[in-house]
Amino acid sequence: VLAEWSARRSTDAIRRPARPLPRTLPPDPDDSLFGPENQPGLFAGTWGPTSVAIARRPRIAILDSGVDVEHEEWGGPASPLVAGRSTWTRSKDSDDWGINGHGTHVAGVAAAPANGVGIVGVAPARRSGAQVIPVQISDTFGVSQDEQIIRGVRWAVRRGARVVNISSGGPEFNRTFQEVVWWAEEKGALIISSVGNDGDAANTFNYPAGYQRVLGVGAVCNGIASIDCPDAAGPAIFSNRNASVDLMAVGVGVVSSVPDRVQRDRVAPGYATNDGTSFSAPFVAGAAALVFANHVNPSPFQVRRALLNAATDIGPRGRDSVSGYGVVNPEAAARGRLPLPDPFEVNDTPARAHTLKGRFAPNRLPVEAAVDQFDDRDDVYRVWFRRGDLIRLRLNHRRGWVNLNLWQPGTTKVRPVRRARGVIRGTRRSRQVTLNRRASRTGWHYVHVAAQKGFSRYSLRVRRN
Repeated sequence: VLAEWSARRSTDAIRRPARPLPRTLPPDPDDSLFGPENQPGLFAGTWGPTSVAIARRPRIAILDSGVDVEHEEWGGPASPLVAGRSTWTRSKDSDDWGINGHGTHVAGVAAAPANGVGIVGVAPARRSGAQVIPVQISDTFGVSQDEQIIRGVRWAVRRGARVVNISSGGPEFNRTFQEVVWWAEEKGALIISSVGNDGDAANTFNYPAGYQRVLGVGAVCNGIASIDCPDAAGPAIFSNRNASVDLMAVGVGVVSSVPDRVQRDRVAPGYATNDGTSFSAPFVAGAAALVFANHVNPSPFQVRRALLNAATDIGPRGRDSVSGYGVVNPEAAARGRLPLPDPFEVNDTPARAHTLKGRFAPNRLPVEAAVDQFDDRDDVYRVWFRRGDLIRLRLNHRRGWVNLNLWQPGTTKVRPVRRARGVIRGTRRSRQVTLNRRASRTGWHYVHVAAQKGFSRYSLRVRRN
């Protein structure tokens, strides 16, 4: 039995002294704030929220402080909010009780409805066909526990969420949390999380952004130079810079919905600006929903790779720890060709291994799959061999560095080979790795494909003589 502490997480919003209100009068609440001035992230290219399919988009879950049910964007008979839940109070009351309206702001970035008032989200919500599940997982100060977040993920996925946004994080790894991420992917859901705001200080590696299969999102500037943005188009100084960063989205001067009681950085009644990776993550969550909407039942793997492949690189070529794969490009991801699937996921551990049955002959198609150093390091296949069988394995990969290992019966955990016992390593020749060995025991053996560097698709042949 594994027992773990429920780690503390906090919202990834920049906490600063309140800025003075604008000298000019705020616009009429009935006027739209939608436009390049207030929402530059939506207008960085030719893309606009009506240029790709939206009505078919799946449910988006916002795990946060709740969403204001009386707000003009979110309330009334046409409210797109469904299946609300508080994992703090164990009730259906998912109203935003946060002191700064964090959850309502996050929800607006991802999915504010195109209803003629205020702003428009990346993937606008609708009462029918494009709904939002608000899950209150944090207290009034934006602090949550792993227990509440895990319960929130399960609640949302079981009620049809294909995209789950968590704008919160902390440094402790929790095995149960990683397991629920894998479970969510098995159920068809993609989790997006903010990477944190101490890039100019401790630069902590935070979770859930650091878990495998979670898209970690950092903050890019909004095109205006400032203290946080000496490079007006580059990463914000506060955005964390480490291996948890997969994508970037605007996280400075983000205008979105907030409860009317929130006065700080107000631009109009019910709307305010905020900074932080908390508000970059829901931009990517909205983009993920658009990818789901524009393709026929894509897997979370395909949606994740579509977003990464379509990103606009702003750093060294390829992935880097500052900007990941680059700035999210919703239109290119949604309209682009869907990547090939990874059909045997989730198969990251012996307990989740995909079972290969029968005899694999040379004239049969090999296993075709993919591994990723950062988001899907291990693929594990379970194969029955009898003592004395000649085990013949051959792996071909296209890029990066991929290892092939064979673990003996009874294995419960695959680990880096240099620190492990009971494992046989394959022999490498360029981009092919082979392993030929007679089984010393009868039982389930575990073929382990491990990404040591980068992302790569691979083909694997398993034969038994």
